[in-house]
Amino acid sequence: MSQESVAASATYQSAERVLTLLASFEDGRPELSVTEIAQALRVHKSTASRLAATLERTGFLARSGRRYRLGVEIIRLGSLALRSADIVARLQPAMEKLSQLTGETINLAVPAGPDILNVAEVPSTYILSCSGGWIGRRTKPHAVANGKVLLAFGAIPMPASLERYTEHTITTPDALASELAEVRRDGYAKAAAELEDGLVAVAAPVFSPGGSCVAALSISGPTYRMPPEKLDELGRLCAAY
Repeated sequence: MSQESVAASATYQSAERVLTLLASFEDGRPELSVTEIAQALRVHKSTASRLAATLERTGFLARSGRRYRLGVEIIRLGSLALRSADIVARLQPAMEKLSQLTGETINLAVPAGPDILNVAEVPSTYILSCSGGWIGRRTKPHAVANGKVLLAFGAIPMPASLERYTEHTITTPDALASELAEVRRDGYAKAAAELEDGLVAVAAPVFSPGGSCVAALSISGPTYRMPPEKLDELGRLCAAY
């Protein structure tokens, strides 16, 4: 192998490690130790330490004691990406209108591989709400209304496994397929206490000019404000926008 090929391979490997490291931060673990970074990258601790230190110097990571969290540069790039995303700008008026009509939390989610990614939110106007912390959060699709929409209209692949979160979570392929058929028939999805007890949501698809589903718009709130008898009405309202 030539020196040029060796250099190119090393550069690719370094870039891949950086991306893998940044993608390792999740809601459940917002901070990582050098040992955890080494495990995620499958490298020696010394290599993980050098990589983390480099990313800290450039603002992509920040140190918290002996652990690392995502830095301000990630926030800046994320904000820039959201501002430049046409779909967020295009859906913002609809989200604002739904917020005015319902007072509940309005979210916009897009496909993220086999998961869904929440990219925009209009907070609830109620003191007790489901707002906050959704932007940037990845969720498994079978347990949430916007995920069911993206599954039903072919925006993301069917999940290989169906993890249970509550006693109401759909955990069998046949049950999920039946519900997705209803979503396609009705034009909206419902999820009642399937991700978390007390959390209810409805969602509708967002289609591109070419007719493919590119996102899902949802209304979410607590069970006592969004009881079962109200969900179809809210689903139709969401689909109208």
